[in-house]
Amino acid sequence: MSERRVYLSIVVLIGLALVVVTVSYALRYMDAFAVDRITVVGMERIPDSVSRILAACYGVNRFRLDVDALVSSVEENPLVDQCIVSWSLPAHMEVTLIPSDEKCLLYDGEKYYLMDEGRPVALSGEDSAAYAAEMCTVDVSTSLIGYMQRYSSPSSFDQVLDLIERVNETSSWLITRIKYDNNTTSGFGQIVLTLEPLNSRLYVRERVSAQRIGDSIRVIQASIEDDPAGALRIGMRRWDLYSDALVRRDVEKDG
Repeated sequence: MSERRVYLSIVVLIGLALVVVTVSYALRYMDAFAVDRITVVGMERIPDSVSRILAACYGVNRFRLDVDALVSSVEENPLVDQCIVSWSLPAHMEVTLIPSDEKCLLYDGEKYYLMDEGRPVALSGEDSAAYAAEMCTVDVSTSLIGYMQRYSSPSSFDQVLDLIERVNETSSWLITRIKYDNNTTSGFGQIVLTLEPLNSRLYVRERVSAQRIGDSIRVIQASIEDDPAGALRIGMRRWDLYSDALVRRDVEKDG
């Protein structure tokens, strides 16, 4: 190749590079590419904190928008497992949210948490009220939350949440509160189900199946139907469930 051809090739390449840079720069400042519509799919309820993040994209030129940072910010929300952003010309942003498959919130008396890759992550204040009203909520101790944030959840706790989820699916209309006690973070611990319509509390003392717990709730319900006046007593009936027995205790005092 002659020197003239080499020279011309270099000039052409430089010219093309300048055109690309000029066009790229121009696109970043053209009003036609300012985000004017955002479509969100994948979740029945969009978390308020996510809506706030996405709303800040309106009016921003799509070529100046840091999509990776946007996706990371949305995926920090434990309610969202994955965020996918795509585009339709000129500036319609399409966001697909894949929700977390966790079904139970944790509550330590101050904040609501959702398990995310083995650790509890706090929901924002703006999301807490809406999701606490819709999702199964389990009261736990702050010490258990702290332990799991530091070391991740033990397998025993994952099994407990799975058990609670399955019980809640079949008896949620009777269960008004769920509490889990385990100060050692090992072993089964204890699940306490408050059944206000039945004026009872069921203490699950040992690891049992979801069917066994459901059967026990039906036994408690039958006992109330057989003695309707008992449901009007002051105080809660207490029942202890073991692997081989369901035991009715004395009436508890509320408090």
